[in-house]
This record gives sequence, C-alpha cells and structure tokens, in this order.
Amino acid sequence: MDQPPVLYDPDKVDQLEITSFLSEVVTYSRTRVMERKIQVPLSGLNALTTIQHRPIPVANALRQRGGPSLIATVKCQRISGEPVMDSDDYHPVELARTFADVGAKAISVTTDPKYYRGDLHHLMLIAGEIDLPVIRQDFIFEEYQVIEARAAGADGLTLIASMLGQQRLRNLLSLTQRLRMSALVIVQNKEELARALDLDPRLIGINNRDWSTFEINLSRTEKLAPKVPDHIVVVSVGGISSREALLRVAEAGVDAVQVGFHLLTSKNPLATVQELFSLVDNDPTDPWKILE
Repeated sequence: MDQPPVLYDPDKVDQLEITSFLSEVVTYSRTRVMERKIQVPLSGLNALTTIQHRPIPVANALRQRGGPSLIATVKCQRISGEPVMDSDDYHPVELARTFADVGAKAISVTTDPKYYRGDLHHLMLIAGEIDLPVIRQDFIFEEYQVIEARAAGADGLTLIASMLGQQRLRNLLSLTQRLRMSALVIVQNKEELARALDLDPRLIGINNRDWSTFEINLSRTEKLAPKVPDHIVVVSVGGISSREALLRVAEAGVDAVQVGFHLLTSKNPLATVQELFSLVDNDPTDPWKILE
C-alpha cells in the first residue's frame, strides 16, 4: 500500500512532518499563494490594510456570562468535498446577516476556493456589512495570507497547528497580532496544544474533526479544553449538530462553539440555535434564549 506523501516545513529550524490530507493542502496552498502574489503585489495589500476599520477583538466578543458563544461558519462546501448547498443558492452576505440576527457573536468565512468553494471577496463583502468580528477560515501558510486577510477587512484568522511548524506558527501569530487581528490557533491533540500554549495565543480552537479521516470525536474537546488556562478563550470546532453535543463541550469549559453545516442546512436558523443551546444556561438577553 502506498504511503502518504510527507512534507517538511521549509523553515530550517523547524522541520515539521506533515502527512495525509494536509500534505496535499500545503502543496496546493504554496502554488495558490504564488499565483496571488503575482495578481496582487504585497505593496498593494499593505496599502489596503491602512484603509480598513480597526479590527474587532474576537476574544472579547466571545466572552459572555452563562453558556458558550456561537461562531457561525459561512461556507459552500465541507472540507470532505460534500456540498453544503448549490452554488446558485449560496449568498454569503445574506447568510452572515441571518446568523448575526440569531445570536452569533462572530462569523467565520471560508475563503479557500478548492476545498470550501470560498472566496476572499466573500469575506470582504461580509466584513463591510456586519458589525461582528469576521474570521478568515483558510489554510494560512505564509505571511502574505495574513496581510491579505487584513486587507480584506478580517478581524481574525485561523492558524492550523497541524500544518505549521513552531517557528512558522510563531511568526504568523506575531504578524497577526501586529496587525491587531486575532488568531484562532487550531489544535487537535495534546502535543499541538502544548505548542500553542507555548506561544500564549488569545484564542485556541480544538478541532473535533480528524484531518485524515474527517471523523468527528468530541472527546478531543473534553480532554483538551480543561488544560487551557482561563485567560485564553477556548473554541470547540466541528461536529456540533445536537444539543447533547453542545452540552458535552460546554461542560468541558469551552467559551464558544463553531457551527457550520448544521446551521447552514437549517430551514429555520433561529429555531436551530434555540434547540442547540436549550440545555445550557445563557445570558437571558441572548436572542436564542427559549422563553419559558
């Protein structure tokens, strides 16, 4: 049986072995960024960052009394390749407005065209239309992509520890913070969590989905969340599709949950959010609070 390709982070001081699906992603991302640099030079991006609004602190937006906050994901396709909806029915700005109306505290926007059928332009439009923090969800691998996110109006972005060696992760996190954005550092095991904690980020996302099999395992959040210091906001990412699932991660002590497919495919987003959060105590001012 053929072995999956193995890639190494090009930082000489930081040889991270990357296998399975993410090795394909890294190869693709490098090519994509090279093409983007030709289309939009770095000087142009830097100029655009100077005219954007001051980023909204994501951590502050997610901290609340009671149960966890909601980060709603806007995407057209799941990472496994399964469509969420037909492209003709995908209206990112309308979705973002709807999710803001039903109580989301932040919006995560997928901008990768191959794996999510997303676009950076979608983020730009959403950032200009809503008052919530907007997070770029993508495979961020180079500093160019961080500046690109700020130039598009992003308040935050995702950094995936599984595909970033420690020095590269440190550099990208540092640049994100210098641009006053928030980095949601995504981890999936105790080793990656230890690496993330060494950098003391403001937000850590615990990925419940396996990068190789795409299977969901909520016990990842249950095991890792209690190990995160209180001053860091913890987000449970992926697989939250029932009130029982949300209760499990809430009891692990997370500050927020990121929900995508379950909310995107709902015919009644408000009722779906109310159902998801019905077993946890939330601030009564929250729009998803079910009236007795």
